[in-house]
Amino acid sequence: MRRLILLAIVAAASGAQAAGWDYQSDTDKMSGKKNTEAQVQSDNRLNFGFPYNGSNGGHLVVRQHPQYGLDVTVGIDQGQMLCNTMECRVTVKFDDAAPVAFGGSPPADHSSTAIFLSNASRFIASAKKAKKILIQFTAYQNGNPVLEFSTPQPLDWPRK
Repeated sequence: MRRLILLAIVAAASGAQAAGWDYQSDTDKMSGKKNTEAQVQSDNRLNFGFPYNGSNGGHLVVRQHPQYGLDVTVGIDQGQMLCNTMECRVTVKFDDAAPVAFGGSPPADHSSTAIFLSNASRFIASAKKAKKILIQFTAYQNGNPVLEFSTPQPLDWPRK
């Protein structure tokens, strides 16, 4: 009986983590045109050392913005994702496929909690077929952690 209850708790926790993509759209105030976004939170939490002690979540965002175009960003709540002013490397694994390298660049505001992935359309094409995406990046004094994103359904983009 205890084992059955434990399995039910584990299954419920697993289901809660795989909430899936959250889709939103609004109107850009400057252009008056539609801005569309899909976002998913990481299943796992990263535990960095001082001064970023504690649980640290990740997020993955796909965005079509009238001013900035098509973007894919990966980010963390706190910490430093190392990506110099030119380009950095991020490794991505879609489902059971072999890991692939993506270039990345830092945000224009120089924040260190996000990386813009190069070749957004290539990433999106793979994400439209995947229910699990792993993303590995370099974190300042915290190695090369992996963010895990799993969803009941692959990315639906452009949103139908």
